[in-house]
Amino acid sequence: MWTKATVLGGVAALALVAGGAGMAIASAQGTARPELATVAPVGDPTPTVSPGANGAAAAKADHEGLKQILGKIKDFQHAEWVTKGDANTYINHEAILGQVQAVSATSITVKSADGTSMTFAVNDQTKVRQRAKSGSTTPTIADVKQGQTVLVGGAKTPDLTGRNILIRAS
Repeated sequence: MWTKATVLGGVAALALVAGGAGMAIASAQGTARPELATVAPVGDPTPTVSPGANGAAAAKADHEGLKQILGKIKDFQHAEWVTKGDANTYINHEAILGQVQAVSATSITVKSADGTSMTFAVNDQTKVRQRAKSGSTTPTIADVKQGQTVLVGGAKTPDLTGRNILIRAS
């Protein structure tokens, strides 16, 4: 069962993997293809509430919308999105949550629950993260083992290169 801490940790991990790009997944409820989510444009993530009698109703609606978003994020498998880079260039980003199929000093292959597999190059810029244990050191790619559940995110620059690898706490 998913606890609030797990869901919030997953949201934090997703934000971490996204590399700081502000991203929100909108509810696809009522669309012809509810399995597809819509990505909202990057902007001020702070919700605003109108003053007056409708302010409480608007706040409640915002809260319900947030619960729906969090409900969809817990089922995250893999994603691709595009951001604008420098000098009118565009950067393709990819992320996947799944089990490590293969790992080496130069690459990691992850397979999600829906069967999608992605291989990311690993370099000295790749950050490996795991919930810190007392007295532990910063993890490296050598600490990632086959069969572990990880969340990997990266960019195609031009090849798919992992920027962040988040190891699920066991």
